[in-house]
Amino acid sequence: MSRRLVVVAPLKPGAEARARELLDQGPPFDLEGSKFDSHEVFVTPHEVVFVFEGSETLDFDADDPVLARAAQAWAECLDGRPRIARSAFSWARASG
Repeated sequence: MSRRLVVVAPLKPGAEARARELLDQGPPFDLEGSKFDSHEVFVTPHEVVFVFEGSETLDFDADDPVLARAAQAWAECLDGRPRIARSAFSWARASG
């Protein structure tokens, strides 16, 4: 069973370009060595949405120094605290 973690972070007005620059640098951690099976990021002029998928429970360790460095880099772009989005509806075509 795949598990998904979706994090929505509000952007400061005009911060979309800087958010895209940060994303162009790639993730602040080794995806191949992580517990994630996939990772995708969406950007609008008003927010950035991080989607993580994996086969085990997904969470972040607030004391992780890599996460702390990433948070510092994103602090200049964010307009408030990121929040977790919970699934309210899901649909998938039956295989076969």
